[in-house]
Amino acid sequence: MTPRVSRIVLAGVLGAPLAAQSFADLTEARTPANPYSSLFEIEAGVVGTHAAEEAKDVGLTSEVSWDGHVYYRDESFSSRSGTIEAYAGRDGVYAGFYDGKLIGDETVTRLEFRGRPWQFYRDGSYRGSNFVPSGLFEGSDYEGYLGFGKEADQGLYVELGPFYRRNSFRSSSLAGGSSSFVIPEDYAGYGGRLYIEQNTAQMDRRRGLAQSGYVLTLIGEREWNDSEGVIGDSASGETELPSALWRARARLEWYIPSTDTMTWEIYGRGGWNDQKDRVNNDDSSRPLGDQWADVQARLRISFGNSWTVTPFVQGQYSKISSNDPAAKDRKFFFGGGVESYFHLSEGFSLHGYYSYLDNESRPSILVDEDAHGEHMFYMGLVMRFGAQRK
Repeated sequence: MTPRVSRIVLAGVLGAPLAAQSFADLTEARTPANPYSSLFEIEAGVVGTHAAEEAKDVGLTSEVSWDGHVYYRDESFSSRSGTIEAYAGRDGVYAGFYDGKLIGDETVTRLEFRGRPWQFYRDGSYRGSNFVPSGLFEGSDYEGYLGFGKEADQGLYVELGPFYRRNSFRSSSLAGGSSSFVIPEDYAGYGGRLYIEQNTAQMDRRRGLAQSGYVLTLIGEREWNDSEGVIGDSASGETELPSALWRARARLEWYIPSTDTMTWEIYGRGGWNDQKDRVNNDDSSRPLGDQWADVQARLRISFGNSWTVTPFVQGQYSKISSNDPAAKDRKFFFGGGVESYFHLSEGFSLHGYYSYLDNESRPSILVDEDAHGEHMFYMGLVMRFGAQRK
């Protein structure tokens, strides 16, 4: 996966990278392709970004920083043999437990805690190829979720449950945007969420990765909140966050085998939010706007069982409604890159990537300051302990 949507990929014990594990994947996919019943993984490395034209007051800069994540999974947790997962990385923290025996009748009970301590928001519009900010601000959100799911048909999983989220905001450390821009006040939100997921993925047991099939997840949610006050200014428009909002998202992993050593991969995410959902539409961890999409076409090439190289092309779509008559409401972005794993042993792998996207609004590589650019690169070491195949 790309650094754009923060998809840090697990390395296989014997072969190529596995299906992605990141904050977004853990909170969106319900029945992902995963060959491990037990795993503790640490990844640490150096991440960097380079801006074609630096503008440090809006976060466009060339910067290098530390990066990594910790991931844990155990499918035999406690005497009930439930599954526990935990993750911590730059993109967020997650802890989840699910058990198919708690209620019975093949119903899965899922309890999750998720948080994004280091969020950056960019309110603005695109003029040509440049993103022009109206206001920049930071924040964090924490959520609890209780879901109940069941397999409705072979490979078709449906889950429904309530959530409660707490959002907090603070002024940005950057000087870009309007000095009169009013950031949102802290607020709490609650509502219900529906997951519908079709999984036909088949695993290659020799290499421990998905080889064919797909995982398609559709997510819909309704939120009520206690937000007060306005967001924005006279230039960008002062708006109030509605007391009730709707959101829809989709996620796709599609694997198409070509030869024994080459597999096509299509990875995609997208969303359609209430146009008045201004806070969520300014989320810089994905393409901005009330309608967005991020798609990659990848060719995974395996050189034996120790080295994989995956070149890819990428496209993004972003729809932003603004008061700027010179702005373009709909924008398309294109780019590409390459990702590679070299497996030193069953427990250690080198992981690196480079990607370019002609979108000035990419995720920050820092947690204490919004720093981003069109070019991104990473090099790190993956360490796995106690890995057990299913």
